Amino acid sequence: MTAGARASAFLVLLVALLLPCRADAVQLEALDPTREWRVAALSFHGNTAVGASVLRAAMVMKVRRWYEVWKFWRPLPMFEPATFEADLERLRQLYRNHGYYHVRIAHDIELPAQGDQVRVGIWVEEGPPVYVEAVTVETGEEPKDPAARRLLLDHVPIARDQVFAQDRYERAYAYLRSWYREHGFARVEVTRSAEVDVRRDAASVRYRIDSGPACIFGTVQVTGTTSLDPAIVRREIAFESGAPFKQSLVEQTRANIVGLRLFRSVRVDEDDSRESRVDLHVRVVEGPTHEVRAGVGYDTEEQVRALASWRDYNFLGGARQLGFTARISLLRRTIAADFLQPHFPGPRDRVRVIASEEQELEETYDNDRARLSPRLEWQALPTLTPYVFYRIEYDSLSSLNDAIKRDPRFQKRHGFLSGFGFGVDYNATDDPLDPTRGWSALATIEPVGAFLGGDFSFIRGVVEGRRFQPLPALFGLAMRARLGTAEPFGGTRDIPLFERFYAGGINSVRGYERRHVGPFEGGDPIGGRSLLEGSVELRRPFTEKFGWAVFLDAGQVSAKTLDFPLGDLRYGAGFGVRYKSPIGPLRVDLGFPTNPPDGDPFWQVHVSIGQAF
Repeated sequence: MTAGARASAFLVLLVALLLPCRADAVQLEALDPTREWRVAALSFHGNTAVGASVLRAAMVMKVRRWYEVWKFWRPLPMFEPATFEADLERLRQLYRNHGYYHVRIAHDIELPAQGDQVRVGIWVEEGPPVYVEAVTVETGEEPKDPAARRLLLDHVPIARDQVFAQDRYERAYAYLRSWYREHGFARVEVTRSAEVDVRRDAASVRYRIDSGPACIFGTVQVTGTTSLDPAIVRREIAFESGAPFKQSLVEQTRANIVGLRLFRSVRVDEDDSRESRVDLHVRVVEGPTHEVRAGVGYDTEEQVRALASWRDYNFLGGARQLGFTARISLLRRTIAADFLQPHFPGPRDRVRVIASEEQELEETYDNDRARLSPRLEWQALPTLTPYVFYRIEYDSLSSLNDAIKRDPRFQKRHGFLSGFGFGVDYNATDDPLDPTRGWSALATIEPVGAFLGGDFSFIRGVVEGRRFQPLPALFGLAMRARLGTAEPFGGTRDIPLFERFYAGGINSVRGYERRHVGPFEGGDPIGGRSLLEGSVELRRPFTEKFGWAVFLDAGQVSAKTLDFPLGDLRYGAGFGVRYKSPIGPLRVDLGFPTNPPDGDPFWQVHVSIGQAF
């Protein structure tokens, strides 16, 4: 321990010893057991290796936090001495789990001059951590390939000279077991041991692996279906009998069955033999096949929005889906019907058909649109979905300003739009609603033309990528880039207003008003033929439910095709708070634009459900 660290530890211990001697601070055993006490405040001192939010979450005793002041009518949480004493031992164990075996924890309880509210202080002397001295992995004969063995050992989550933390020790066990099961060894057994020498602050870790035989999938039994056809479940099995065993295929099977939305619970159990053939048992509990939803939401662009929907998850049997949805907000009013036919025309394909009637009420125009769009999707991989679609719609523009009405590019204000589209979606993130790690990407290209019976002719393409990366100290980095371009051809002079690219707003360049990045005409945004956008966001939770973020967005729209104006970008920067609600992250962002259009404010508040990207 360095001289500075020794001095710091001595100071913490000295304060911890002196504070309880104050007239208004006592130790736990000095509390009057006949009185009922309540917790007014809880504070931690001296902790550096473990954050206060982690320590607080480990305790059974709770305290009202600053963001709960609105619950003023509720009494403060109870202070129970027996529970607090157990909490102190939980904190010591938590530190040991983080590798700090020499931790010392003291406390003081500050009594009020009158009343029943106490203030609790916890003082931590962490001491030196225990480091990993050696890691031994005994793999036996498997894997036989030296390159595969090196790859396996290079990614073990625990390594020499790291602090010996319990979570790394457990993650290494889970990693080794999962690696073997993913490579065909379903019967693998991993044993682990750790020897901790607190006198030398050193730990030796050992894992021993018995791979067992290389395994194949066997038979699958399905139980629990009563009104539903068991074939619905069997159709979602992601492997064939006789194929090499892979853990990911078992997990994919369960995810496929859960995705049907027909069952309250789904379990996939393996037999417990040591044979190379692995038989599985799928146990399901049926749920309702119909769903009715209604809700009200809010964001700063659409304002108050309302939704009502009905869906049948087993329409005419076979897990077909039929749904109807009605939405209304300041910007959009929509009535839509959608149909899903799974496993058609092939076992890994599905067909979607969407019919909708929509009214868009944008700053530049009002658009009445009727659309029909069938779509064929192919589940090439669990993370990769190529698709092809066709859309035919009728659009009718109104409420244009005089400058746009006189512009020869936009004389065609109503007509049919008909075109095919091709695209691919890739998603390897850990959570579809609030991802913290992984990649996602999409790309689409759509030729629209009079040769397909429409009144507009153009080709439009979009590429977007997102990256989510966890960082030390609970930080997370989120990045996004988006490119789009369009080119008219045939008798179409330019891209119609309702198909042009726009930037600025709640999910674009924050700090700017909706669509206020790019060309204007007559005071209204008219978008462009090319789009470039990018965002970087640093996120961190500060409680289990609340978090904060700082962000930098950039974007610009060009009137030319394939023109991505890197030298003329508009930037928006700011910060925000996040709240994990049951329906997704509630987001409040305050953004500041670098160069807002004349008349626009120099800051914007954006409120919405869901992450910006």
